[in-house]
Amino acid sequence: MARELAQDAEILFVSGGLAQSRFFDKNGFSFEEIPCSTLSRKKPWRWPRQLFSIVRGTLQANRILDQFKPDAVVGFGSFFSLPVLIAAKWRKVPIILHEQNALPGKVNRLFSAYAEITGITFPESASLLKGKAVEVLYPAKKRQHDKDWSYFGLFPDRITLLVFGGSQGAKRLNEAFAATIPFLVKHLPPFQVLHFTGGHNSFAELYKEYNIPFVEKDFEPHIERAWSIADLAITRAGASTINEMIDYETPGIVVPYPHASENHQVENAKHFVRTVKGGEMFYEHSLVPLRLARSICSLVALKEHLQKKIQHYKATRTEKTFASTILNQ
Repeated sequence: MARELAQDAEILFVSGGLAQSRFFDKNGFSFEEIPCSTLSRKKPWRWPRQLFSIVRGTLQANRILDQFKPDAVVGFGSFFSLPVLIAAKWRKVPIILHEQNALPGKVNRLFSAYAEITGITFPESASLLKGKAVEVLYPAKKRQHDKDWSYFGLFPDRITLLVFGGSQGAKRLNEAFAATIPFLVKHLPPFQVLHFTGGHNSFAELYKEYNIPFVEKDFEPHIERAWSIADLAITRAGASTINEMIDYETPGIVVPYPHASENHQVENAKHFVRTVKGGEMFYEHSLVPLRLARSICSLVALKEHLQKKIQHYKATRTEKTFASTILNQ
């Protein structure tokens, strides 16, 4: 979103943990770090310290807003945005929100009543928010239209399976997929694997044993290159992952992270399976290797049918970007 707005607006990121984040472009954007915290339901004895952090963050955010004098504060939810949104409400700075998930988070549910508008990417989010909600395209990197197998050193004549557990990886998902390899070798046409593990495990020796072309990395900064060549994805069900699967028309198996806040990844996965009709959902506790392997084989065979379903869904979506919605407020 910031890159889209950069020609029309001055951008300042304000949050906690930005300097340490490997996902934030520290050289591309100005930023200020402030304290922030969540209130843990399971550990209420930590509330005094957590509340103190939120108060400190709010006071610092208030000073930053006084100096920066923004025309609007844009919040993407989570406890990272809470101090800034409190300060914006305090100073009567217009608030604009973006809700990525099918089940809105607590902070966005709270502040949607005060927002000028909330941009949503899943239509079902609207009924769970107060105030005005408008469907927008998910802010994402520019789509990779060219299929470039050479970037990964892979082959265009093989089925490409993309396996990753979101930005942090997923140990259980990695291990379950690895256990399917003996079955897939027997029942799939020649295939290759893009496996981004999050640093939890390494399966290089397994792929070598079965003579499977593969790329294994902890993290792939150019995930759009992977999406452009993937025939099937086995992934978590984060909002960005689901939207990338839709954007690149990639069928897949989605495995919601079982410890996500309010189990929101389950709702994302249900949207992809029931509304988009782009694949199947596995709960993590049901990741039985043989069942997963059979599902992979079935979905590979149905690839073209599933892609048509995704294309049909895409045709019903808005073309409005979140950046243009902000500028028109």
